[in-house]
Amino acid sequence: MNNLFAAYTQNHLGKGKITPATQEEVNAELQHLLEHHVHSHTKEGEAKEGDIVNIDYEGFLDGTPFDGGKGEHYDLKLGSHTFIPGFEEQLIGKKAGEEVDVNVSFPKEYHASHLAGKAVVFHCKVHEVKEEERMELNDAFAVHLGLSSVEELKTKMEEQINHHKQNDIDKEYLDKLIAQIVSASTIEVSPEEIEKSRQRTLNFYTNSVAQYGMTLDAYIQAIGMSKEQFDAAMDKEAIQGAKTSALTQYIANRENLIPSEAEINKAISDIRNHYKLSDEQVNEFIRNHREDLIQDLSAEKVANFLLENND
Repeated sequence: MNNLFAAYTQNHLGKGKITPATQEEVNAELQHLLEHHVHSHTKEGEAKEGDIVNIDYEGFLDGTPFDGGKGEHYDLKLGSHTFIPGFEEQLIGKKAGEEVDVNVSFPKEYHASHLAGKAVVFHCKVHEVKEEERMELNDAFAVHLGLSSVEELKTKMEEQINHHKQNDIDKEYLDKLIAQIVSASTIEVSPEEIEKSRQRTLNFYTNSVAQYGMTLDAYIQAIGMSKEQFDAAMDKEAIQGAKTSALTQYIANRENLIPSEAEINKAISDIRNHYKLSDEQVNEFIRNHREDLIQDLSAEKVANFLLENND
């Protein structure tokens, strides 16, 4: 990596400047905020359009379960058109505790060819019916968010929009800069480093889609890729990720950007407080993820260093 330091001190891509948040952007974000702070409460009686039903479901094609067709305790808003046409309508009028067979057909243009145009049955169980209650944009809503007034909320929202815009510009700039440095350098990575990068990437995808009640296989199917195509994309991303990690570590060591014990402990404390972890859970996190945390903190320091030293 003898030419690496020169590479990262001589790149001048030009960092962009943000366009300050407009009133229209602020208003739009405030509406999104209101939508995400809708209160819901359990209701008695039948589900109607606009209600949320918490369901288990499993799809069957010709009496056989199919991949990606199963979910448990899924909150489905009736009328949201989240599921395939005809599904949500058949849950209107159902009550908590009821079971129902939902008969639907997948669209002919559905991405999974073995399901496209096919008639299927979803066995569903309704656990709970919930009704939404919307809040209004006023001082009471601002106080609910820990602020003093709606004017302060608007100011905070404007600052947040500008902050996100700057982050987006910085990330785009860093991605291009690091790609240039990696391309111009003589970085070599071992098969073990590539495999570690691949596992980290796969874990990221697996955990991300799990938040939506999906398996990785179901996600691959949903984006219209074959397993072979996805694996090839992962291999390419793993190599780039391994080289980027090597680059980050090189710069961190050369510029003394290694996090201190105090910074590591603060990060662990922040994670403990955010996720409300017990002492046992914190100790398990330290055993399994301390090195990953140090790597992430170093990467953040390197990112800030590159932003400050490349114009």
